[in-house]
Amino acid sequence: MTGNDGFSTLDTGGADRAPRFGLPALVKVFACVLITLSALSLLFVGYIASRKADDIAADKQLVLLDNVLRDRHTLLARDQLGLARWDRSVKYITLKFRPSYVVEEFVSSLWYDFGHERSFLIGPGGRLLMSAWQDEVDLTARDLAPGDHLRAVAEQAIARHQEHRTTIEGGFGQKPVPSSDIHTVAAFGFAEIDGDVMLTTAMAIVPDDGEVALPEGDPVILVSARPIDAEFVKDINSQTQFDDLTFNRNADGLIPVRSVDGKLLGSFDWKLFTPGADIWNIVVPAVILLCGLLFAASFILGRYISRLSQRLEESERRNRELAHRDALSGLANRLHFEKALNDAADRLAHAPFAVIASDLDRFKAVNDIHGHAAGDEVIRIVADRLREAVGDRGLVSRIGGDEFVMLINAFRDRSRLSLLAQTIIASISQPITLSNGIVVDVGISLGIATAPESGASSADIMEMADRALYTSKEGGRGRAFFAEDLAESPVEVAVDAA
Repeated sequence: MTGNDGFSTLDTGGADRAPRFGLPALVKVFACVLITLSALSLLFVGYIASRKADDIAADKQLVLLDNVLRDRHTLLARDQLGLARWDRSVKYITLKFRPSYVVEEFVSSLWYDFGHERSFLIGPGGRLLMSAWQDEVDLTARDLAPGDHLRAVAEQAIARHQEHRTTIEGGFGQKPVPSSDIHTVAAFGFAEIDGDVMLTTAMAIVPDDGEVALPEGDPVILVSARPIDAEFVKDINSQTQFDDLTFNRNADGLIPVRSVDGKLLGSFDWKLFTPGADIWNIVVPAVILLCGLLFAASFILGRYISRLSQRLEESERRNRELAHRDALSGLANRLHFEKALNDAADRLAHAPFAVIASDLDRFKAVNDIHGHAAGDEVIRIVADRLREAVGDRGLVSRIGGDEFVMLINAFRDRSRLSLLAQTIIASISQPITLSNGIVVDVGISLGIATAPESGASSADIMEMADRALYTSKEGGRGRAFFAEDLAESPVEVAVDAA
């Protein structure tokens, strides 16, 4: 049957008389199978998740320790930068080696200001110019063997310097880099020094203000080192919080430590954190709870399906209605009007009709003087007046801005259309009092096209109505003009405003 709202409703009397009992046995079996499969799937997912969680946790721990070691390298390099990028260091180390400066200022600052336990100066050709343990300095010069780890780190620092070397007055310098990019000019690595494995950082000694310049050839390299001992392990574990973190010499463990030439020096090892077991403590109760909910939901879901379907149909009906309604005025919108006009054109042989195109006069002044909110209120009031004037004799629509168009299907004779036009013009011309008390005055111009005189297609009829509207506005506004008079007199107005 059809309800008062025009939508179909279903006769549910038979369903109401049907006996109410649980789901059929087949559906129950299907529900049980589905729940069982769901439980197995969830358990399998839990297994995969636990394995994946363990793998991810292990990777994260490896990355964390690797980042902490990089941070220690970076801290050493930033400490070095203030002494290595200094005209005074170039002057008294590279250009003229002054032992007193090295002992009293250079090494003293590295140890007392920054806590660098080991420091070295390596000149061109791999010649060791100075080595220090804390503040104890050995100025005995000697050549480092080609495979020496210190020499390998220094050669890396020379390569970094050559990539950033610049020409300055009197020789060479190095491009300045911010501390965040210090890795571009510093060499990081591990080395075995005097039987101990150490974390090392090396960089070239270069000028900063350009008062002095480097000569041609390799620069002197500053190398700082920190032993990887129990104190160092304790220091980095204050950030990682790993269980039983240790450094094992000559062992290939979780994070191997290798020299610049690839020699295995040792490895960091700890008891990996594996959260997979904890996941099972969550997964199993969750599976039981979800299966119970699914089992209960499978028996009560059916009763809501019909209600949901009805709500969806009602929502769809409302959406269709809103899609054909102008949000501001409440009138039919352009889409609705075009559909109605096309339908009327299809039935033209049996039901002639007329189209009245209209445009408000002096509406722009309302927007310009009183604002768009006032303009919107005028549109709504005009819409109400048009709806009242046309009544059930046709469809009133707003197709954009201050443009309205009416499809009149109750009559099409000129006399009654003229009378309707006069009614519309008189109604719209009445003063409009806005909600804020301001009184505004607008008018309306009309263009009237009758079918089939103005054409057989919707496009032709609408075009003639627009042409008639244009002629009406050309003739002085606040008037109505018939499209059938266009050929006779392009500016004559058939109906004048009262």
